[in-house]
Amino acid sequence: MKNKIIIIIAAIAILIGLFGLAGSLSAPETGTVQAEVVPEIKIKIWRLKHDVEPGQKVERNDFSIELMPESEAHTYGISEDIELNFETGSVYNSARKAHSIADQNWIVQPNDDGYVELIIRPQRVPYAISVDPKSVVGGVITNGTVVDILALSIPGSVASVEVGAAQSARTRTISITPILIAVKVLQVKKTIVEPTRNAVTQTEVDLILELTRKQVAKLTIAKRISELEVHKSIGKYKASDLQADAGDVLADFKSITEFRASEAQIK
Repeated sequence: MKNKIIIIIAAIAILIGLFGLAGSLSAPETGTVQAEVVPEIKIKIWRLKHDVEPGQKVERNDFSIELMPESEAHTYGISEDIELNFETGSVYNSARKAHSIADQNWIVQPNDDGYVELIIRPQRVPYAISVDPKSVVGGVITNGTVVDILALSIPGSVASVEVGAAQSARTRTISITPILIAVKVLQVKKTIVEPTRNAVTQTEVDLILELTRKQVAKLTIAKRISELEVHKSIGKYKASDLQADAGDVLADFKSITEFRASEAQIK
């Protein structure tokens, strides 16, 4: 009897053990698994720091650079880093509000179509004048430069052959006179002329000037009766400082003699 009781107790203990083992095998693991965190891609954007107006010059300090999460950038239609490239003198093509995300299409470069219309002042007209390419080499005259226009008067044809008294009379009337002082260059347009059998490659340069209508009329006449010189303006000075004639070059040279009535006047 005693042995039966011991066997029953042992059997019960084995059953309990088997149930416990089966429960531990079927129970899910409770250990915490750390998921790998993938950093979100950032996209570089340029944001305006203040309001801007059409025709206003683009400056580097107009912008702040930020890194925006890719998911947020996609809501603005941006899929890659924004890069802004602009030359000195570039302007905005329209008004923009502060904190706007900048775009390359906002910027008009100095050589782009429509540039002059954005920067010219009211009651002014653009006027093109051809100049010697040497005037713009090395950045002497660029967009925004202030220049003086001078007329070089040389009576007769430069190519004509003159001797004796005729040549002397012609020389005495050579002079240079300021036509326009301190006018703004809106744009410098360079054109490459392809070489031919009889000519090498040449560069033609036109300056687009900002003039009043009266200045346009004056310059148009000056182009017809004289050779024009374009010089970079160096500040405030008298118009007489830009005026000279043959007598200023040749110290012992007398200008043309004018006879009036019974007296002669030396100019």
